[in-house]
Formats: sequence, structure tokens, C-alpha cells
Amino acid sequence: MIQTIFDALSNGGLYALAALGIGLVFGVMRLVNFAHSELIACAAYVLVITNGLPLAVSIGIAIVATAVLALLMETVVFKRLRAAGPAVLLITSFGVSVFLQRAYEIIFGALPISGQVAEWMTGVWEFGDTTITKGSVVTLLLAAVLLAAMWFFIDRTTLGLQIRAASSDFRTARLLGVRSNRVIATAFVLSGVLAAAVGFVAVTQRGSVDPLFGLNITILALVGTVIGGLGSLPGAALGGFLVGATISVLNSVLGNARVFTYAWLYALVVVVLLVRPGGILSGNAGKERV
Repeated sequence: MIQTIFDALSNGGLYALAALGIGLVFGVMRLVNFAHSELIACAAYVLVITNGLPLAVSIGIAIVATAVLALLMETVVFKRLRAAGPAVLLITSFGVSVFLQRAYEIIFGALPISGQVAEWMTGVWEFGDTTITKGSVVTLLLAAVLLAAMWFFIDRTTLGLQIRAASSDFRTARLLGVRSNRVIATAFVLSGVLAAAVGFVAVTQRGSVDPLFGLNITILALVGTVIGGLGSLPGAALGGFLVGATISVLNSVLGNARVFTYAWLYALVVVVLLVRPGGILSGNAGKERV
């Protein structure tokens, strides 16, 4: 039971980080960025390739590479489409995602690349008859620190206030002096940093990376963003956490029937959206003065 609780909390934290990265970009551009999965894969590839370096150096390189790739996405592609409708942005994000997947295949090959990153995270701690995996504890602590840091940045800094204002009403925020280029670039860079954290945790769990590495995480994080409330940063984090925790609990409860985990998950998502079509925190949208 204790291990199940730790797994649920750590997996929930992982998906909360992924959903928050998606929610940041959606908030300022109304863009559902499916290419977020390639940011996660980018971090994983860098971590595997630089596995021979000290872990702190490897993580630093992965963060920089992922943040730069996110910024390039915005500068080269999405910046030119800011006036386009949501459908155009959505299709474009699909195009960017597929393009980067093919680029990864050309550079690294279509087969998975193995590499045990932070091998010490695969061990366990034993407390009498209770066993807790180190990976779940480290993931939980990492997610808690990053979410707290993001909360402080969004809630306590001037640039964070501008991002919140842009998420609420981007046009009005621009009229009031918010610099759109700076806010959007910051949102993309932060999404890249969060994607790097997700990629680090995911690659330590799997031990390999392939061109579709971040796809499943991104889809489930998007589901979390929807049930939490599109356009709400706390909603995105909450929804992602609930999705990740639910997956862990279902995997533990269902036992041999865990192949039906995602079926039950999406059934629960349908129930939530029937009750709250706009998401769990949709009732708070527009009420906060920013």
C-alpha cells in the first residue's frame, strides 16, 4: 500500500509537469502543442548520449537543448502563425511533431537507443517489510520542487503575472503593455524546461529512447489539461496529477487485468467531462484579478 501511494504521487507529479508545460503554451497562444512530445524525446536523447558525463552536466545540457528547441519552434514556426485560428495552429503542431520524429529517425535511427541514466534511481529502500523504490521518491521530490518553483514564478514575479494576464485575456494584456514576444518566448522556454524534467524521469524508468518516446506521456498530459480546465495553469497541473495518480492506482488495483487501465481511465475522464464540461477548475476561470 505504501509503495502504491508513492507510485501514485510520483506518477501524478510527472504528468502534472507535462500537463503544465502544455498548459503554459496553450494559455498564451491557445495552441495545443503536440510537438511537446518531441521536447521530451529531445531531453531523453541528450541524456542517453551524454550518459558518460557527470549527471549534473548531462542534465544541464539536456535542459539547455530542450529549451533552445522549444524556442526555435516558437521563433521559426509558431511566431508566423499567431494571427491564425486554433485549427491552423493545431495542424501546424502536428506537422512540427511529425517533422521532428522523422528528424530523430534520420539522426539516431528508428530503433530504441539504450542507456541507463541515473542508475542509482533503480534501487530500493527497505524499511522492515516495506520496500520503496528510489525512483518514486526522487520523482516525487523533483515534481514537488519544480511545481513549487513554477508557482512562485507565476504568482510572485512580474513576468509570471504577465503570463497569467495573457492566459486570461491575451488581447487585453497586450493593450495594457504586456510584451507579447517576451511572454510567449518565456512560456515556450519554460515548457522546454518542464519537458526536460519529464524526459529525465521517463528515461530513467525505461532505460531507452526512441523517436516516439514522449508521445504517450503527451497525450495523457493533454487529457489531464482538458479535465483540469484548458486555459487554467492550476487546472492543468491538477488534471495531469489526477491522470498520473489514477493510472498508478488502476495498475495496482486491476492486477492481471491492467491491460484495461486506459479503458477505465478514459471512462472516468468521460464522467468528469459530463459533470464539468469545461474542466474541474473551469468555474474559477476569469474570476481571479490579474
